[in-house]
Amino acid sequence: MLLLDVLIRYPTFTLLLVMAYLCLRFGHHTIQGRLGAATGIAIAALMLDTAPPALQIPEPFSFLVKITLIPNLAVLWLFGLSLFKDNFRMGKLEWTVLGLYSAMIAFFVYANYKGLEAKTFPLNRAGSIFSALMISHLVWTAFSGRSNDLIEARRRGRLAFGLGLAAAALTSITAEITYYHISPETVDFIRVLVSFPLVTWALVWLAELRVERMLFQPVKVRELAEPQIDPRDRVNHERLVKLFETDKIFTEQGLTIRSLSDRMNVPEHQLRVLINQGMGYRNFADFLNRHRVDYAKQVLSDPEQARLPVLTIAMDAGYNSLAPFNRAFKALEGLTPTEFRKQALADQ
Repeated sequence: MLLLDVLIRYPTFTLLLVMAYLCLRFGHHTIQGRLGAATGIAIAALMLDTAPPALQIPEPFSFLVKITLIPNLAVLWLFGLSLFKDNFRMGKLEWTVLGLYSAMIAFFVYANYKGLEAKTFPLNRAGSIFSALMISHLVWTAFSGRSNDLIEARRRGRLAFGLGLAAAALTSITAEITYYHISPETVDFIRVLVSFPLVTWALVWLAELRVERMLFQPVKVRELAEPQIDPRDRVNHERLVKLFETDKIFTEQGLTIRSLSDRMNVPEHQLRVLINQGMGYRNFADFLNRHRVDYAKQVLSDPEQARLPVLTIAMDAGYNSLAPFNRAFKALEGLTPTEFRKQALADQ
């Protein structure tokens, strides 16, 4: 068992450090690159810390390793979110989860260092549940955004990432809950065993890293006001523009790219390419929100409709509730709909 552990653990450790180097070398100016590097370093430290007793590194290096591994799963969660959520930023929720998880792992590290592991077993289970929730959320994020995603490489990546991470996490967490109090060394080995194929896949993906690998397409973004339409797509583009600007199809609640492709009688993959590569949108939700918010701006700026409730405007624009309308509007305009209306009417 020890030999097998060595043959899997240390190649995985090396691959993680190489991944971290690639992320820093080529992607340090992006949040994806920085989070990818942090993930590689933190999980590499975990690989060292959970090695069998015969392979444990001496002090003071082991203390530095323990400090480094603390945010391991939290930064993996953040890295995954940054890959699959456009314009990802660290908000209050993300910082809170990172802080709570790091504090919890820091406590476990301290307790184990003081020989209190047996007394903290119920907390170990709580930590496993917290970890399972983060991984479940990450897998859900990967799968739930797939139908909306206009970037084919990222659509495929969502499937591979989600399935691989779900299988590895389920195996690891099940082993931890079931066997940790019996044989912690077995659980640590299982973690390494399920991590190796995922890390190998990640390194292959990043081996010739360009920033666009983590963005799933070239960094240069076309100006949305000047779409560069493939001549073969001009007819479909004209039909799409008519549906949105004249027929205002975006006001239909629950509109999806599949239902739109059915309406246009155009293959879904061709429509995705048109909206993404021809018009510059990375996901269908952004495409819809741009048109819905522009429509709402016209109504909010109209003095004759100054008493029309914002909720009514949101519903008329195609939203099924006020909250997503407010979020989309503020993300695009930097103001809430109410603030925009007040400013627009005051300027007239």
